[in-house]
Amino acid sequence: MKTHTPGPWRTTGLNVRAGDALICFATDHWYAEDDGFYAFTDPAEKQANATLISCAPELLAALERLVHPMADDEDLDYARAIIAKAKGN
Repeated sequence: MKTHTPGPWRTTGLNVRAGDALICFATDHWYAEDDGFYAFTDPAEKQANATLISCAPELLAALERLVHPMADDEDLDYARAIIAKAKGN
């Protein structure tokens, strides 16, 4: 089984990186018209997507903490903080 790239991940512009490695970059939504394919995504939406993607390792860690049998209020507070970060708050 393949493993994921460990965090922390960070955004650099619209790119998401782990160290020097490029994880992904926020791309356009594509749609079809009669005369071809077109791309448009609001730059703010691309940035929000990159922010959410960059939080993936922390979101996984928060879920792992919450499903632990000894999870407590500190774990719930941690999860809430990561959710806020993923939403750009």
